[in-house]
Amino acid sequence: MPTSTKRLTVPTSTKKRRAAPKRGPSKSKAATSKIGKDRHKPAESGAAPPPIPIELPSPEEEAAFTEMLIETGQAARPDKTGKLPAGATHAIVEDEEGKVKVVRRRFSMT
Repeated sequence: MPTSTKRLTVPTSTKKRRAAPKRGPSKSKAATSKIGKDRHKPAESGAAPPPIPIELPSPEEEAAFTEMLIETGQAARPDKTGKLPAGATHAIVEDEEGKVKVVRRRFSMT
């Protein structure tokens, strides 16, 4: 008796596979609108925008801020190695004229 050489294929999974979603160019309103098309063009006049005015604090405000930093312990003089104590964010320094001011050295997250 001759035997058949035909092979049987057995499916590995009984679940049906879904087709992958088609990917293509987006047709959203943002992609087709005319609103943002010339935002990268230089200004027609060629002039730079006017500078933003900056108000500097008055000497009284600076003095009050410095006193508050010293009173709360946020400003301190660096030790001999140049390190600030824990909790201090500003260093107390003197300029050439002998005027005392504070300089920010680090930030505190608390």
